[in-house]
Amino acid sequence: MGSQQENWFYKTLISSKKRGAAWRIIGNQIVFSRINITSWFGTFENPYNEDQWDGYAKNRARTFQTLYDHGIGNNIMLAGDSHANWVSDLVWLEEHPYDSATGEGAVGVEFAGTAVTSSGFGGTIQSANNQSSSLVRDNSELQWNEGYYRGYYELQIGYDAVHASYYGMPTVATRNPLEISLANFTVVNGGNKLQRPVAGGKVESGFIKTGQVQMTNLTYNTQNQSWAVRNDFNQMFISYPRTT
Repeated sequence: MGSQQENWFYKTLISSKKRGAAWRIIGNQIVFSRINITSWFGTFENPYNEDQWDGYAKNRARTFQTLYDHGIGNNIMLAGDSHANWVSDLVWLEEHPYDSATGEGAVGVEFAGTAVTSSGFGGTIQSANNQSSSLVRDNSELQWNEGYYRGYYELQIGYDAVHASYYGMPTVATRNPLEISLANFTVVNGGNKLQRPVAGGKVESGFIKTGQVQMTNLTYNTQNQSWAVRNDFNQMFISYPRTT
């Protein structure tokens, strides 16, 4: 951020805390949390994606310092532009202790969504879930990752809690009204972390740090409001003929 925007942001966070706002819902374009992507397209020499906040570490550190120094909690960071789903406890790992099992030490949660049609991890569901497993393994604050399905997430915001519901479309190769519930998360007022067990201990796809992946293929038709177990989708994207 430029200095004017950055100072406005910090003053707004502090003002929000002083006036007693229950939540701070912070929208931005790119993933804020640190993400070690060595297993994906990073390297051991440069394990982070500089196109995200990892490329602006000083700015992120000043943001975290504002939150921690002023005791500002109940922060919900929203992000995208990574073609994958990410759910993390929001924590300044370099400066504050953090317990990945309990979430203690965090000051909020980040929800980042995938693309609607752009490519994700590619390959099959299994190969994408294997990639998610490596990313969750390599990042202590990352509690769930999923990179096969295209889709979106919804937030329900109340005074007592924020609920996030992630949905995936079984295919974007054809126009259809179908969606699959991928995972559901809760942040309790004052908790400053994902409620444990994270996602109730069960997700449809991807990889969760503590819990199980249970692929049901239970699909909801938003047009006729019916449910069915669908196993007839094996192509996520449109296939175009090669040209020379």
